Amino acid sequence: MTDQEKWDRGRTLLLESLYKPDTKLRGCAYNQSCFDEMIALRDEVIDYVKKMKNPHITLPTPNAEISNSLLSGSLGQYFMNHSYKSSELDNPENASEYD
Repeated sequence: MTDQEKWDRGRTLLLESLYKPDTKLRGCAYNQSCFDEMIALRDEVIDYVKKMKNPHITLPTPNAEISNSLLSGSLGQYFMNHSYKSSELDNPENASEYD
């Protein structure tokens, strides 16, 4: 199982635990007059967890290339010096011409 799959399963189980009614906990919240607040917080947490992005998903760059914008940045020279020289377009000095 990959880290991406493990993270997704962990999030799914967390959401299931948030959806699952806990009668003891809800009884305590009712007795302490904060049931509605607890449910509102639970709903906010559910929305937050649903929107979380899996940190183990990496998006590939088109054609596995480094964009001219990146080449013109502070790491441009690093990429140019490490076997990424493939064409005139890869020159960070030419980057603004092709953006």
